[in-house]
Amino acid sequence: MTAFPSVPQSWRRLVLLVPAVLLSLLFAATIFDAPLPKPRLPKVVFSDNTPARPLGPIRAQCKPNETNRLDDVPGLIQAMWASIVLPITAPSFTTLDGTEKKLPPAHELIHTEALGKRVCILDVDTRPLNSTGDIFSPDPLLYHKMEPRSAGFLSHYLYASIHGYAYRFVRAPQYADRAPHWSKVIFTQELLKSFDIVVMLDYDAMFPSPEVPLEWLLNYWRVGRDVLVAMAEDPDAEHNLDLRRRVNVNSGFIVAQASDNTQRLFADWAECPEETRYKGCARWKREMFHEQAAFSSYVRYDFLDGLSVDTEARYIHVLPCLEANGIPEVSHVGCAGQLVRHYWGEKQLTTRELTNSVMGMMAPLLAKAAYTDPGVVMDFRDKFLVGDRILDEEPAERLDVGSDVD
Repeated sequence: MTAFPSVPQSWRRLVLLVPAVLLSLLFAATIFDAPLPKPRLPKVVFSDNTPARPLGPIRAQCKPNETNRLDDVPGLIQAMWASIVLPITAPSFTTLDGTEKKLPPAHELIHTEALGKRVCILDVDTRPLNSTGDIFSPDPLLYHKMEPRSAGFLSHYLYASIHGYAYRFVRAPQYADRAPHWSKVIFTQELLKSFDIVVMLDYDAMFPSPEVPLEWLLNYWRVGRDVLVAMAEDPDAEHNLDLRRRVNVNSGFIVAQASDNTQRLFADWAECPEETRYKGCARWKREMFHEQAAFSSYVRYDFLDGLSVDTEARYIHVLPCLEANGIPEVSHVGCAGQLVRHYWGEKQLTTRELTNSVMGMMAPLLAKAAYTDPGVVMDFRDKFLVGDRILDEEPAERLDVGSDVD
């Protein structure tokens, strides 16, 4: 007896078929929901013996540059400037403002050979110098963020490297009882124990023509071997007069030559504010112009047990302000910085000076490298252009572009 007596036979078959279809769909869904097996990847083996691909005709000539190391920057600088360095005995030199400077006769020259590492270019500073744009900043020194003092310091390093001199940067402690400027006196004295000549510069004192060696300058200024120290005069102005109404010498650029007498001179200078020898000098511990005023008002009038700059001028050599102080922007006061510049009025211009120094060398070097190397410049000036052609000879018929129009 059937369970569905009143249902047609076709409907009864459909009722039996539906569960079978649903079970099939469920089974298929289970299969496709399972993770698919991962395809097998070929095994890659790295080997140093892999044959190199053949290079094209251009790449074959491009070999790795093995000479771009920067572990000898001073040597690199010296090589780049070598072609423009002024010979120590060159009879004359023309400054940037067009003034010709002439050496004394050959038999009167003091230096005829390079002094090399017997000369030390010295920077002394008591500041941390670790802010952005400073030379001891933890961040890379970016040119457009460089502090003016960094430009000055770098120019001194550049000058020393060009001529093969030693360079020292002293991070000095400060005196407890006086201005930080005093530290350069004692450290110049200390370096004179290791070098024949020490050139101490404030950061804003720079060489506008770094191709001119110190030996040439000493020949030109006649700084003989008996000179203890050479410094430039300040501008002739009321605020630059010493206690005897004479113009101060400026201690931002000091050329000191080693000797026992020089050691004594610097010792007396450093001890001036203690007033053991110079009564009244204590005022310059913190008062402008500090160590400069002390030297100008006291030391130069009484050194080496009673000598004076007036009677023994050969020991303290005063350089012209026109040549060894100031900058062109203040030339109206008589100090144009023709050979050594001192940016005491426009310190921010030290960056410009460093740029000029570097580009003064790079411009001719780049021009020579770029436009005299065979194969770089392609000269077609003796050819003739006609349409899309470059001809060796002028064509017989040329278009008359200037013909009249009716």
